[in-house]
Amino acid sequence: MTTDGKDSLYLNLLERWVGSAQSYRYSCPDRPELACYGTGENTWGVQTNQKAFAAFAVTAADPRYNEERSGIPREQLKSEALRLLRYSLHTHIEGDYRCTDGTQWGHTWISVLGVERMMHGVEALEPELEEEDRALLRRVLISESDWLLDHYTIVGGLYNKDGNNKPESNLWNGALLHRTAELFPDCKRAAEYKEKALSFFINSISVPSDAHSLTLKDGKSVAERFIGANFFDSMALNHHGYLNVGYMVICLSNMAMLHFACKRRGSKAPKALYHHMNELWELVKLCTFRDGRLLRIGGDTRMRYTYCQEYAIPMWHMIKDLLNDPDCDRFEEGWLQIVRREMDANGDGSFLSGRGRALQQQSPLYYTRLESDRAVALSMGLAWRPLIGQGETLPGSGKEEEKRQPIVIKEAAGRAWHDEYHGAYLHSSEKRIASWVWESAEKPQGLCLPPGRSDMAEWKENLSVRLTGLGRVTEQRLEQHTGQMFEGGFLTWGSMQIHTLGLLGEGQRDHPIARSRIVCAALPDNTHMLLLQHTEALEQRVYVSQVKGLHLLMPNDLYNGNVRSYHYREGGEELAGEGSGEQLVRTGSPWLNIDDQLGVIAAYGAKELTIYRPGRRQIGLKEKLTNIGLEGMLYADEICAPCEMGLQSVDARQVLVDAGFILKAGEGAEATGAYAESQDSIAPLIHQSGLVRGIRVRGADGYDYVLAANLGNTNETLRLTGNGGGVDISTGQALWEGSSGMLELELQAGAARLVRLV
Repeated sequence: MTTDGKDSLYLNLLERWVGSAQSYRYSCPDRPELACYGTGENTWGVQTNQKAFAAFAVTAADPRYNEERSGIPREQLKSEALRLLRYSLHTHIEGDYRCTDGTQWGHTWISVLGVERMMHGVEALEPELEEEDRALLRRVLISESDWLLDHYTIVGGLYNKDGNNKPESNLWNGALLHRTAELFPDCKRAAEYKEKALSFFINSISVPSDAHSLTLKDGKSVAERFIGANFFDSMALNHHGYLNVGYMVICLSNMAMLHFACKRRGSKAPKALYHHMNELWELVKLCTFRDGRLLRIGGDTRMRYTYCQEYAIPMWHMIKDLLNDPDCDRFEEGWLQIVRREMDANGDGSFLSGRGRALQQQSPLYYTRLESDRAVALSMGLAWRPLIGQGETLPGSGKEEEKRQPIVIKEAAGRAWHDEYHGAYLHSSEKRIASWVWESAEKPQGLCLPPGRSDMAEWKENLSVRLTGLGRVTEQRLEQHTGQMFEGGFLTWGSMQIHTLGLLGEGQRDHPIARSRIVCAALPDNTHMLLLQHTEALEQRVYVSQVKGLHLLMPNDLYNGNVRSYHYREGGEELAGEGSGEQLVRTGSPWLNIDDQLGVIAAYGAKELTIYRPGRRQIGLKEKLTNIGLEGMLYADEICAPCEMGLQSVDARQVLVDAGFILKAGEGAEATGAYAESQDSIAPLIHQSGLVRGIRVRGADGYDYVLAANLGNTNETLRLTGNGGGVDISTGQALWEGSSGMLELELQAGAARLVRLV
């Protein structure tokens, strides 16, 4: 797609949207010069209106605007945009009006986020502003800046639970201070604004090693301005309490907003703004599918492919402008095509009405918030694309950072990344993306996919045993985890307690119902992932209504044409996704293949794989007592083994799941079937203690691998026959046959090992 083609697509999408957005525009009955988009209430309602204003303004100001496509004359759209802006300004503390909930907004840690996201709209309509508009805008910006200067203490912290993890808000608050000083240099506190902005920036994408960094930025060393680290040195981010790839993007997007504001004015942003930009981009890029969709290995507590995904657009534009990374064009093109496909499917000019029908009915606030996120991000793309250079080396572009260890490890076979705190493991190659994250949004969760199939990705307890207790919510709580990266893959294991919450019976308390132990290994053959699952009830009798082992989620919605092809031993079928009824498809087969792209095999513990079809879009907001029953925004089939539906009594210490699985990325149905039926390819391992689980498999590289785990409390020895020796993949330790003629594999209590046989 050419540059002109992308510009036209941005404008086309926005023209269609502004017409549909009229149904959510509200005119203030007592102030006809004021209007808002959405609910108009404080906080998210205000920001929703600010984002819609910017989208209206940029669209109306574009000389190529097509009135017929939108159904709104240009001058009318400009007028509507001005009414939205005036609502935003007049409902501020400095104004003379109130939001629809009777309050005025402003002077909070988040109140300037919407301002930052709307300012390119102000620039687009600047010739249309009246003196009263300009004066009130100045008062609002200075008022917010003074409050940040006098009443807001900059903090930073690695862990969300401590309440000081503030990377994105530090960035947008610093940006507002710098922006105000640039716009109003005559303001008496402009120099103070700029100085505090620098501290905000240094403590945004900040890491522990910054405490000792002598790198000079804007007149001081990093260490002199350092207050607290918000990112781990690995660039992992614990925002909202899990490995949050989405908020890594949000940080870079807010950086981009000030970057392009400065560039449009012909000024240079401070070096501190771009603090650790390069390193964070390196990780975000690894966590991006080829079509621009985010590879959120840590999951998401919100609606899929909305909010954080939207703000990748300004991030890509900034990175293209500063670093001339050619992948940004590909990401942008792929994502725009996804947006267009969804809008075409909706048929009403909206971005999300198809997937968001439940939100439309139950929370207009939330629905319009998501619509305006997509709209404003597209308006940023339209406004800033003409400003993109060809990799200009601007001061502060990040190239003068101190030398640090690479965040992403590049190997001959691919690229890898690991974060110890989150138990995050990621390996990406030409044939397979493999990941596992323990400290995730809906923990734990793994992925094994071909890199070109972003439509197959879902995170909600993916590849983790899923139980449903009697409570309204069942959740997994992490107990412990460990593991190692190695060239070509990883090995990790851990355990969770499964809790049921919100029971109906009077006096019944929330309680744990079971413990799950999981072992996951991505083999160094760029194809296979091995998974061992063992779930056992705790020391009490409990009830469960669903038991789902394996629990491989396969989205089957508009992104893949709403149909999946499943092949298994006795044949196969194409299954429609969203809109189909609830169903259990018993395959009678220990293996299946999806779309000739992903093979799944039960190695032991399960005679067949079952496809559970939920009959509704079940992937949405993270389940809480306040949103139970709310339809999600994405439909997914669930491949399970076992798959037991219906209430059952479970005795103390009863084993619910005890199975091992093999996933084969990039493999077709014929190859999957041949592999699964071959006695030379897969063999379960049996140990006399009954506490060791393991499988022996033939890798795509021709080697045999053994994955074994000791579930007991004492050390065990697993004896393997018919081998000359092997090597422990994680440690590199050579293993040889003993005098017994067997290879003896020592397994510590609760630990796992991965061995390549020779």
